[in-house]
Amino acid sequence: GFWPPTALAQEIMKKVAFDNFEDGLITEEYLSEEELEEASFLKPSNFVGVVFKGPMSYQLRFRDAGAASSVHTESR
Repeated sequence: GFWPPTALAQEIMKKVAFDNFEDGLITEEYLSEEELEEASFLKPSNFVGVVFKGPMSYQLRFRDAGAASSVHTESR
């Protein structure tokens, strides 16, 4: 999942999905960072969130397998 759903972010995620993963990669855009965090709790444990901070800056968010809620989603 990624946020924000800008044209540049969409282009980057499409390129990552098709150039780097043989079986493809499912990408989903979210309208807010909060929606992305909620999705990380509801989706399988292999969910990775990408928060674009600027054209050359991003954070990856991994779901903490032991977390009781999405509040515990870590940034790495």
